Amino acid sequence: MTSFEDFYINCPCCSAWLIGKKAKADSVNQSVLYSDGMIINDLIPANPQKIVLCPACGYLFWLQPDACHNSFSDSERLTAYTWPSWRFFGCNLLDNNGRIALINHYWNALKLLRPISVEQEIIIRKSLLWAYNDLYRDADAWRFVDVVRGKINFFYWIISRKFSRKGRALFDSEKPRFETNLLRLIEILEQDANAEPAIIAEFYRELGDFRMAAQFLSKIVRRTHFINLLISHIQLGDKSVFKVAG
Repeated sequence: MTSFEDFYINCPCCSAWLIGKKAKADSVNQSVLYSDGMIINDLIPANPQKIVLCPACGYLFWLQPDACHNSFSDSERLTAYTWPSWRFFGCNLLDNNGRIALINHYWNALKLLRPISVEQEIIIRKSLLWAYNDLYRDADAWRFVDVVRGKINFFYWIISRKFSRKGRALFDSEKPRFETNLLRLIEILEQDANAEPAIIAEFYRELGDFRMAAQFLSKIVRRTHFINLLISHIQLGDKSVFKVAG
């Protein structure tokens, strides 16, 4: 089971203390990598959160590594805000409405965090992409055959299926904004000479532009497990995010 160590943040606006947690690398038992770059460690998103919405005053700010403290006084701990109160803006990601709320927070961050560098815009837009894909990321985690084999309870499978269907419906309803974000992300990366062609190809695939996805993959000589999977999904005309490893 993953174990964590605490770190502490002081809000630059109201000076409220926030308690954060980071996983200890040697305690992670299982990691899952998805095609969009999302990493899940023991069912917990591992990609570090770079933006914080202070639960005390509502101030939105970038989390700088040098702003994290290793300790603070016991008296300050009494009034400090816990990790769940600000992690992912306090959204409940076990609920589809919470996932939509997270998406809206990232769109607001794009408007409010100004001026913004190209690197910072990429961070927000990738986070937005992951949040959209989370609406259906685990939709095929359980199948009816798992019920037959006794891996899961039938009623749990029904609940899980309803939850996944609603998530997919919400994703489809957000498709115009999803595509707007992805197009802008592609635009930025295509202007970067150091951008990975495989990443751009993946984003074109999720957009449904399989011709452009294949074109960027043709620039890659070396074949890896991820590249081979990407080629297979392009040939199938599949736009959905998929598991690469784990």
